[in-house]
Amino acid sequence: MTDQQQTDPAILLIDDVPLILDLLQDILENRNFRVVRSETGSNVAEILDRENIALVFCDVSLPDINGVEVLRMIKQHSPEVQVIMISGQQDFNVARQVLRERAHDYLVKPFSQEEVLESVNQGLAAYRHAINQSKARIEAQRRMADLVLLKKIGETASSGSDLQELFDLILDSIVDSADVEVASLMLVEDDGLLHIAAARGLSDSIINTVRVAAGEGISGHVLASQEPVLISNLDHDSRFKSHVSGQRYKDQSLLSVPISVRDDIVGVINVNNKRSGESFDLEDQNLLMAIANQVALAMENFELVNSLRSQATTLERTNDELVRMNRARTRLVCNLSHELKTPLTSIMGYVDLSLTFYEKLSEEEFKEHLHLVREEGERLEKLITGMLRLFSIESEREIWRWKAFGVPWPVADSFQYYNKQMAARELITELDIEEDLPEVYGDQEKFGMAFNSLVDNAVKFKRDGGVIRVKAESRMFDGLEYVYLQIFNHGYTVPLEAHSTIFNSYTQLGDIDTEKPHGVGIGLALVKVVVDRMKGDIFLEEVEDEGTSFGMLLPTEATYNQLKG
Repeated sequence: MTDQQQTDPAILLIDDVPLILDLLQDILENRNFRVVRSETGSNVAEILDRENIALVFCDVSLPDINGVEVLRMIKQHSPEVQVIMISGQQDFNVARQVLRERAHDYLVKPFSQEEVLESVNQGLAAYRHAINQSKARIEAQRRMADLVLLKKIGETASSGSDLQELFDLILDSIVDSADVEVASLMLVEDDGLLHIAAARGLSDSIINTVRVAAGEGISGHVLASQEPVLISNLDHDSRFKSHVSGQRYKDQSLLSVPISVRDDIVGVINVNNKRSGESFDLEDQNLLMAIANQVALAMENFELVNSLRSQATTLERTNDELVRMNRARTRLVCNLSHELKTPLTSIMGYVDLSLTFYEKLSEEEFKEHLHLVREEGERLEKLITGMLRLFSIESEREIWRWKAFGVPWPVADSFQYYNKQMAARELITELDIEEDLPEVYGDQEKFGMAFNSLVDNAVKFKRDGGVIRVKAESRMFDGLEYVYLQIFNHGYTVPLEAHSTIFNSYTQLGDIDTEKPHGVGIGLALVKVVVDRMKGDIFLEEVEDEGTSFGMLLPTEATYNQLKG
């Protein structure tokens, strides 16, 4: 692979229609992306071996091989490569399948230049993230090899439970191995000076007061030069005569070696006064250098262990969240199967009934069957649309049309839309909207969709003849202007302790083992995503009696700009 291929990953295009390849190639090359193209997917492994590929566009329908199989081949060969599947039709089942197979995105022809470039930018970001994770894993493996090396160097280092205990054990090892009376381990502290971290044969006053700067004395010379100092006889070495005296160097021989961690000197080990009275030699220096390396590895080990512990804590939190999400998804699948099958069963039932008794049904009866089929179809379409919109907004692939708008408009639209259901259940509606209410800032269509979800819940989970109340007023919070919007309904009461989970995706109320959960966990999650994007807040409010109350704080345009800035 050339240096250019290593530094300039390409985008692979796989489609059996040359026109589509030409279109994608023009869009990408106009943005200076390097493009590799192929009209078949069967040779994708060869291309990945030959080229440095970061991103792949692959058609779902290929003449020689299924596009999903190509996706699997890519992920098996190079998991970090991101794949964008393209199709000529909007097929929910196909989209779900390719996303399960770890596709990055799913685009439907004809797609716009903006869609392609947005998906490319997100895909390349995901590719770079995956590459960085791979490098991090390699670095972690290398650090683990250092830990193994540390264990092999000596059992002394591995027996310490913390650094101070480890330093003490190593100094004992030095005193025994080098047969010396005095030994000290000095570390560079935040002030840039050497401090004694552990010592043998020195008084507490020396240990607590000695501070050595780079270039000062023997230890300072080692710190500055990053080279060991071996002195056989101080009388014959003029470099340090003014810095040494007394019984500390009674045999006139001493040895100091640096402790280096990744080419940075972090400390010094000093020994002197051999019990045998002999001078230190190169064998002693080699022994002490090996011990210094052991100390350096132990310090790295200690730092790595602390880092791993911190990462383990983070992973535990992440794992807890994944477990929660997995349980929630399980609940969703179980409940969604019921929610999808119910309208489908009704539709098929009414169609079969109409076909079987076609000649016996009156025109009115036939129309009634058609109306019922349409109602169930709308229910099914609403469920699927809500899921797709949630997925789309959560992934930040939707375009937001930001503007200031009045809250009464989406409120009125929602009440008009649900008027038939409210009338059928004899619900009482109460509106309390402040005059001259300031406008909020966001995407009016998406906020209307979110508010519809709240009204839908209010209608669905309330008792017949109860009250649905909407209140809107201006409020100041932390010196900023908001619109407070409340929607209350009599009926099912959501407990306050559910506040921390009720807005999570796929969360439904009720125990799936003992009762059918309420909803499929889409509506409130959708509301939360929209309100958060508007830099607002939604929360569960306490009610005196029965019922549920949701409150929202929606920022004005001025407030939004301050929060964003």
